[in-house]
Amino acid sequence: MPKGPSRYTTENERTEPTVSAEKKAQTRADRDEKRRQEEQKDRRSMTVYTVVAVLVVVAAIAAMFWRSGVLQRSMTALDVNGTKYTAADLQYYYNSMYSENAQYYRFDSNTSVKKQVYDEATGQTWYDYLMDQAVQQLTRNTALAQQAKAEGYTLTEDTQAGLNSALAQLETAWIGYGYSSRDAYIQASFGPYMTYDRLVSLINMEYLASDYAVSKIEAIQHSDADFQTYYQEHADQLDTITYSQITFRCTLPTTDETGAAIQRTDEEQAAELEELKAGQKALAEEVQAKLNSGSDPASLAEEYADTLYGSSDGSRSTYANLAYFAYGDWLFDSERKAGDVTLIEEGTDTTYYYYVVRFEDRSLDQEETHNVRHLLVQAGEPTTTSQPSQEEYDQAEQKAQELLAQWKAGEATEESFTALVTENSDDSGSASSGGLISNITASSSYVESFRSWAIDPARKEGDVELVKSEYGWHIMYYVSTNDPIWKQNTAAALQNQDYEDLAGAASEGWTITRGTGMNFVSA
Repeated sequence: MPKGPSRYTTENERTEPTVSAEKKAQTRADRDEKRRQEEQKDRRSMTVYTVVAVLVVVAAIAAMFWRSGVLQRSMTALDVNGTKYTAADLQYYYNSMYSENAQYYRFDSNTSVKKQVYDEATGQTWYDYLMDQAVQQLTRNTALAQQAKAEGYTLTEDTQAGLNSALAQLETAWIGYGYSSRDAYIQASFGPYMTYDRLVSLINMEYLASDYAVSKIEAIQHSDADFQTYYQEHADQLDTITYSQITFRCTLPTTDETGAAIQRTDEEQAAELEELKAGQKALAEEVQAKLNSGSDPASLAEEYADTLYGSSDGSRSTYANLAYFAYGDWLFDSERKAGDVTLIEEGTDTTYYYYVVRFEDRSLDQEETHNVRHLLVQAGEPTTTSQPSQEEYDQAEQKAQELLAQWKAGEATEESFTALVTENSDDSGSASSGGLISNITASSSYVESFRSWAIDPARKEGDVELVKSEYGWHIMYYVSTNDPIWKQNTAAALQNQDYEDLAGAASEGWTITRGTGMNFVSA
C-alpha cells in the first residue's frame, strides 16, 4: 500500500483545524474592533488624566497667585472721585481708626468688631462705623492733598522734619521689633498686602493733607463772640461735671490654677458669667440704695474696698473725656440735678461692669491751666519701692543743682532746657517730650509740691526752681498759662468745624464708590 497521509493521528499529534474563509474574516474584524475600542478607552483615560493634571496645575497657580497678594493689591476697594485705592490703602486707614478707638476702650478688642453694636437704634456695628470713618478720612486726605498740590503748597520745616523722621524709623523699626526684614514688619503692622513703596506714598499724602489743613485753620481767627455763641449752643458738652462713681466688675478667668487655658462652650460661658453677674449686681444695687439715702461716696468706697473694681469721689471732667463712658450721656443730660444717682450696666461676652454714679454739680470752669517742663533726678534706685533715705535725697539734690548750673551756664532757654531733660531726666514718661506736662489745674493728680509750684498765681514764663517730691528732686521750668479748659475745648471744637468745612469744600461734588476689593480689608 502506498504511503500517504493517514486518516487518523495519534493523540500526541497536533492537528490544524479547517476554517472557512468567511469565518477567518469575521475573526479578524472582531480583533480589529476590540483593538479599536481599547485604543479609544486609552485615549479617553489619557484625556481625563490630562484634564485633571491641568486642573491641579491651575489650582496650584491660582493658590500661589492668591497668596502673593497680587490680586488683592490690584482690585479697587475705594474709588475716590477717580483715584483708585486698594485694600492695602484702606486697611491703613481702617487700622488707624481701630487703634484710635481701641485705646479708649470704646469696644472690646478681644471680640470681633463685626459682632459689637455701635448704634443700637440702627444696628450699625463697630466694624461698619470704623470702616465709614476710614473711608471718610481717606476721602478728606485725598481732597486736601490734591488741593495743596494745586496751590503749590509745600510742607513747613517742622513737618518735613517729622516726615523724614517717620520714614527713617520705618527703615529700622523692624530690627527692634524682631522681624526678619523691613517688608515682614510692614506687612505684620499694616496688613498683608501693604508694600514699602505704597506705605511711603500714603504717609506722604497724610503729612501733606494735615499740614495744609493746619495752615488754613490757623489763619482763621475766631472772636470772643464766636466762643460765647458756641458755648451757648453746646453748654451741655462744655460744662465741667463733678461726679462720684463706684464700679463693680465680674470677668471670667481664662486660665486655671495651673495656668492652663479654660475651655468653655458658648452656653457654659454665658451661664458662668450670669452667675457672677448676679453677685456683682446685688452689690451695686446696695451701693445705689445707700447713695440715694445720702451716704458719702468716699465712705462707701472704703466699706466695699474688698469687692469694688474702682471708685472716684468728686471727679471733675468735661464731655470730651467722658463721651465714650457708659455713664457719660447720663451725666451730661441737661435734666441732671445734684444728688441724682443711677446704676448703669455694660459688658461683653466675658466681662461685665456695674457703674453706680452720683451727679454732684455742673459749672463753667473758668480756672486757667498751666504748662511746665520738669527734669526729675530720682532719689535712690528706680526699681525700689521703699522710701529714699535722707542721704539719697541729698545726692539727688546735689545732682539736680549741678544740672541746673550747667543749664544756666549755657543759653538758658526753653529749647536748651528741653534738651537737658531729654538727656538726663529719670521720668521716662515725659523725658522724650522734654519733660512737658500740660494743662495742670488745682484738681490734677500730680504730687502736691509739684502741682502747687505749677499753679502758683505768682508764676511767670521762664521761672526755674528746684522742687522736692517723694520721688526725688525736680528742676521745674514754667512754660505758660493757658485759657480755661472750657475755652480750650471750644477752640478745639471750632477748629474741628473749620477742618470739616475745609475738607468738605475740597471734596464737594465728589463721587465715592466702594469696590469689591473692600472685602479684603481685615476687621
